[in-house]
Amino acid sequence: MTDETPPPDRPDAARTDGGVGSPQRTAEVLSESALEASYPEYRDQVRHSEHLEERDGDTVPAEAVLRPELAARLEYDLFTHQAEGLDHLADGNNVVATTSTSSGKTWIYALQMARNHLDDPDATALCLFPMKALARDQEEALTTKLRHDWDLDPFIGTYDGDTRSERKQRIRREANVVLTNPAGLNVYLPRHNRDRGWHRFYSNLELVVIDEGHEYSGVTGTHVAFILRRLRRVLEHYDADPQYVMTTATIGNPAEHATRLTGADYAVVDEDGSPRGARDIVLWEPPLDESAIDADAADPMADFEQARRSTGAESASVVAHLATNDVQTLQFCSARQGTEIAAKQIVQAAGDHPSDRYVTTDPYHAGLGKTERRAVETKLKEGAVDAVPTTNALELGIDIGSVDATVTSSYPGTKQSFWQQVGRAGRGTSDALSVMVGGVDAMDSYIFENPGYLFADDEVEDAVVSVDNDRVFADHLLAAASERPLRAEDVEFLGDEARFREMVGMWQAAGLLEETASLDAGGVTYTGPRRPQDRISMYGTGGTEFTVVCRDGDIDHDPVARERAYRDYHEGALFLHAGQQYEVVEVDEEGHHPTITVAETDTREYTQTASTKEIRDLTVRDHTPLSGAYDRYYGEGTVRIRYDNYLVRDVFSGEVVRGPLPTGAPPMDLRTELMWVALPPGHLGATVDRLDGDLLQPTDRSERDGAVPQEEERYTYGGGIHAAEHGIIQLAPLELMIDNADIGGLSTLSHPHGTIQGPVWFVHDGIDGGIGFSKAIYEHFDTLAERTREHIADCECGRRRGCPMCVMSEHCGNNNDPLDTLTGSMILEDVLDAMDGE
Repeated sequence: MTDETPPPDRPDAARTDGGVGSPQRTAEVLSESALEASYPEYRDQVRHSEHLEERDGDTVPAEAVLRPELAARLEYDLFTHQAEGLDHLADGNNVVATTSTSSGKTWIYALQMARNHLDDPDATALCLFPMKALARDQEEALTTKLRHDWDLDPFIGTYDGDTRSERKQRIRREANVVLTNPAGLNVYLPRHNRDRGWHRFYSNLELVVIDEGHEYSGVTGTHVAFILRRLRRVLEHYDADPQYVMTTATIGNPAEHATRLTGADYAVVDEDGSPRGARDIVLWEPPLDESAIDADAADPMADFEQARRSTGAESASVVAHLATNDVQTLQFCSARQGTEIAAKQIVQAAGDHPSDRYVTTDPYHAGLGKTERRAVETKLKEGAVDAVPTTNALELGIDIGSVDATVTSSYPGTKQSFWQQVGRAGRGTSDALSVMVGGVDAMDSYIFENPGYLFADDEVEDAVVSVDNDRVFADHLLAAASERPLRAEDVEFLGDEARFREMVGMWQAAGLLEETASLDAGGVTYTGPRRPQDRISMYGTGGTEFTVVCRDGDIDHDPVARERAYRDYHEGALFLHAGQQYEVVEVDEEGHHPTITVAETDTREYTQTASTKEIRDLTVRDHTPLSGAYDRYYGEGTVRIRYDNYLVRDVFSGEVVRGPLPTGAPPMDLRTELMWVALPPGHLGATVDRLDGDLLQPTDRSERDGAVPQEEERYTYGGGIHAAEHGIIQLAPLELMIDNADIGGLSTLSHPHGTIQGPVWFVHDGIDGGIGFSKAIYEHFDTLAERTREHIADCECGRRRGCPMCVMSEHCGNNNDPLDTLTGSMILEDVLDAMDGE
């Protein structure tokens, strides 16, 4: 029926002795014998390989699900999950389909559109996609299915910022199916009462599709949740009550996630009936020269990274090896500039390969123009390019035909993202190969030590979405008021009556809502400046964003949020972008559009910003008492962060060249969500007494830091609780769909709040107002603490002060000092024992 096929759902065979077992076609080039014979400087980099057998599809006759006139137009039967989804829709339910990548989930909503169109030719459908390119690709796919294959005549159109004005007018007047993205819907919603076309469209709306729903997590998911609630509110005005279909990669909480995004209830479809070809998955670890590691290095993170071959260079070498053996390959990189660099590295690596074969390669990312992206997509389909380094722009469902292999440059942060990338190779029932090259962080290290995590059905991250952020709610409340006057009954969509009324009163007092109007009598209208939707940034909770400009020419750089600007883009800061080094020469926060001015430079230096942090004004929202005077709390607090000074270091030695130098950045306060673990008042002494090892000696750096205790007992224990804090944060994404750059922490030996009698560590959302991350960590703490304890204790580095693969963090404002893995393991063990006795 379709050439789409998912990644595996269970492992079938594994080996851990190097090389790929029972090589299957494309995988033969990574067999142990092939690598030893032809891979440059092969040093047993294959850490683990997994062979997954092919799987037959399970089908249901189309006529058993669809009316005869539609079933007769299908060339193939339905997969069982497609039939199940359609049956739920026929029963009047909403559906969230969470089967694996490329399993044909699109057919569920495409066939529902067909059923609705046969019932009523005026029926409409709204489809939301996370990317413009994906929407246009799906416009073509839906047109092919509905109009050409199934001989129906709906008008299908993509409506976004790239759509021509005259095309938009026709879509509003005539379209049965409109494809757009949530950011676009945010802007277009208020126009419903100024255009008859939107009136027609919304009045006849029978289906809303939310494609790639797993993409809407964190702060973006919060914004999407409010946009969809605003949509439901507008639809009620038109007496429209559409069904909802959400498709998502495999996540741990599909029904809960879909409900949080939309406010509606869902039936879950998660039993995959699609076929799968055989697949080999390889975990490839870059070599490490342990003799080059200096235990007393000035910058331990940089020292470790220099002793290990870079993930990017190693990935390019693997891609070149595959491409020179006629294996067409996608390489997934984490950033746009990484794709450009990777393209050059692949060509260079191919030149160094014994085969001496020229390799063609093109980068692919969202920063390219539409014509350039389509050209690369066409080359992939036609086999006219050997290798394409890409961002996750090709992780989603854009049609590129079938490639032979994928190479993922470090773990992409979630299992669903990993399997999305794996699923881009060998689509249909063809065999395929996927390689993950390990990165330098705790998540990669954990997975390479515990590869079964990737293949276990019962270990899938939960998506995290919260509608509790008052700042985001306040902005969307103004947007909703501009779309329709606010009424008391809107709490059905906007939730929490007390907060709703309080926020309306706040905006009335500010003069942005009609001051004399009432929610209970006639409604409250918007009276503020035009387009309140412009207040909404899909990637933040409001506040300042800086534009980056280059004094010497152009720079294609995303806007920078205030915290990141203070930390990484202060005057004097050095950073890499698209392979070019830049220095920040001026920061202007006073104007209407805050600006960071940079200049191109070329040095052998980098900058490292230090920070101090304090947490105050705690409010407890939930409390889990543990045994033995241990406690776990969730609540709100104010996090004050000071990025006061920075060091300039040598790239190769890590030694300080200049500094500390002042950043000029003011303190920054976040009122946000957090969780904390409070330990008993005598825990420091009891832990030190039980310590099976020497006390740590304070470093020269710590002696210059007034916040670090200099007594050996307190310094060692402080290193342990700091290691526990780092470990929990770094492994949180293994349990939850969280970017650990969006959470922060603080560990301290004492704190004045009444809930804290002894040492404590905090984990907080790094977003003003919070977004649900800390709450999710609080709720999943048992599993996270156990996983963290095991990982720290088992790390191959064996170092008391740890390494980037266990407890060191690039985001640490204290330069990872102090850290102590031995004491940290003891602290986590004590907390776990207290949880067992709670």
